[in-house]
Amino acid sequence: MAQRLVDHPLAWTAPPPFWPAGAGSATATARSALARPQILRFASDDFMDELLATLENDPTALTGFAAAAETWRGAGAAPQANPASWLDRSPARLLGVQRKALQRARAAAPAAVTTTAPATVPTTLPLKLYQPAHQRHYLVTGALVCQTVGLPDRAIDPARHKVSFMVRRLFPRTAVPPPQKLPAPTELSQWDEYAYVLQGRAGHWQRVGGADQEAEAARRLPGEERHTMFPARYTQDDGHGRRLFVGSVPVGKRETFQGAQAVAAGESAPPVMDPRVALFHKQVLGPWKAMVGGAMLNGAVGAAPTHLAALRAARLPAIFAELGDDGFDTTKPDADALRDARSRLQTASWLLLLDLLHFLQQQARELWLNHVLPGVPPPAGPWRNFYDALDQARMPADLAGAGWTLNSAGTGSAGTPAVSLYDLHPGYRGRTDLHLLPALRRAAGITGLEAQLDAAQDTFALPTSGTAAGWPDFLFLFADPWFGVLTPPAPTGFVPQTSDYLAERIVALIDALGGTLAAALATAPAADPTLPEAPLASRQPADMREAWYVMRLVYERPDCAPLHGPVVSQATAPFQMAGFFDPDAPARPIRIGLPLDISPAGLRKFDKNTVFVMSDMLCGHIDRMKGLSFGDLVLSVLPFPFHKGLSVPEKGPCKQGADPLGVMCSLSIPIITLCALILLMIIVSLLDLIFRWLPYFVVCFPLPGFKGKKEP
Repeated sequence: MAQRLVDHPLAWTAPPPFWPAGAGSATATARSALARPQILRFASDDFMDELLATLENDPTALTGFAAAAETWRGAGAAPQANPASWLDRSPARLLGVQRKALQRARAAAPAAVTTTAPATVPTTLPLKLYQPAHQRHYLVTGALVCQTVGLPDRAIDPARHKVSFMVRRLFPRTAVPPPQKLPAPTELSQWDEYAYVLQGRAGHWQRVGGADQEAEAARRLPGEERHTMFPARYTQDDGHGRRLFVGSVPVGKRETFQGAQAVAAGESAPPVMDPRVALFHKQVLGPWKAMVGGAMLNGAVGAAPTHLAALRAARLPAIFAELGDDGFDTTKPDADALRDARSRLQTASWLLLLDLLHFLQQQARELWLNHVLPGVPPPAGPWRNFYDALDQARMPADLAGAGWTLNSAGTGSAGTPAVSLYDLHPGYRGRTDLHLLPALRRAAGITGLEAQLDAAQDTFALPTSGTAAGWPDFLFLFADPWFGVLTPPAPTGFVPQTSDYLAERIVALIDALGGTLAAALATAPAADPTLPEAPLASRQPADMREAWYVMRLVYERPDCAPLHGPVVSQATAPFQMAGFFDPDAPARPIRIGLPLDISPAGLRKFDKNTVFVMSDMLCGHIDRMKGLSFGDLVLSVLPFPFHKGLSVPEKGPCKQGADPLGVMCSLSIPIITLCALILLMIIVSLLDLIFRWLPYFVVCFPLPGFKGKKEP
């Protein structure tokens, strides 16, 4: 005969140790707390042992772990950890007697005297959950019971049922633009719950609910992220077994939650940047923009980006010719300094040109084969706009006027028209591929260009005559310290910010090239699914203000659908998640041991058992630094007239005869720790000149009688 199945109504409640606090209360708020899952706070890395020991020895003490607002200026009270109880446990038959004795002792003890908080400590703080790095761990817990007499625990079949919890974010029902303050989280009628719906590696916030917010929010959205929970069993004082479901609160995902986008109920997922556009920004536009700062200053406010006078006003002072001992001639370049600056930028420009070439060949193959390579513009449309933007990317138009040329002797001659950038480099004259597309076609025609650049070990240096052996025989600079930056034309509707620095406006034009590509790719087939997803940094966060969250527990029975759907709990108390560098976060105690005896006799005792492995190339670069003194390093960062550039001649990789030579350096960690501390204090002292933060950086306590070397 088939067994008759009886289904009892199910409900989520607070953990049973929290029931007595609300059962005897006459207020509806206290009684409603019986159905609310609780957040437990632990201030020890052994929090799991502490939880299990508390449940076994004194379950009623679990209420003392309820999360409360705290700050490092005045941390809230919490039960003292007792590691001995985690291992030295009494026999199970004696636990009930001991618990009752403990309860009688608590009842007979006088009430604790409350003290007033200091005036400097805020009396009302938000419930903020800190990260494990702050030595704080949080668990969300609740009980799944049948709504019958005694509220017995619901039997769970792990093979067919699933218990988990969901993190929900609260957004104001009525938009509150910054800098206005968000409403108080206790006013739930002014907030809507949003579920975190997974979307690729990340996710977005999807609104849950309608007119009846609580009824609609107590459900799970398809695709909503769930976090695992595990059962924790214990025995009550009356001998009945109980079970809690416990889950670790994912405070470490705070930045992911904080930076996700949000959509209203019924709307589709927010648009995500095309991965090809993200790749274009990462491989092409990012390095291109980085060269702007390497070639010019942020000066010349209010000047047009194509005006040569403005570009000259924004040059790096180090490339100007010297006037005696205390000045520079801003109308003439210093030949050697300019050649060094161009040499550094040329290597990066070759690699950037190669990355742009690969991008067009792989992600815009039709444009490359049918238009860029033969030099035939596409028909009018988005791809024509992108083609024209690449074709018209060039140095400032004033470059064709009077400029400065470096002759083979390395000195400057005035009034020579600089028609081509390559006329500035002896041995490379006669090149006419100053614009971007001719340079791309020339790079595509060189067999083994990538292998040639990858095989190079030394740093490229512009020769004073002839060509540089082992390097490409053509030059192309995306940024030149004297003539400016290769800049795309302004797209239709682009409005420059006249208050921005010149470098910022050039960067904006380069960024706009990504929008031109995005418009063209919107008319092309979908991206290759093997491409990596767009990074999180490309997604616009919903609101960067400190967010409020709640959690709900959920019990799912897939084999009972559609007759019995998921059982979702009430929301926990609203809380915030602290960032890694939150100023209110408790400080984890960290002690770094430094060597006590730092005399030569004491340092020689440390075993050199930490090894750094350096290649022949890294070894060569380190050897280059051996000729520099600390004074040279200081002078290299000082402003005019004390500035003196570093003179580090090229050495090449380390060799032993004709064979490459790598190095394995065996170091003593305590000595390295001491050196790192000295270097850190030097850096902090230098930055203190700007930030004035040294008084708040470190505090030292006296230790009378503490000596590094013992008395003989």
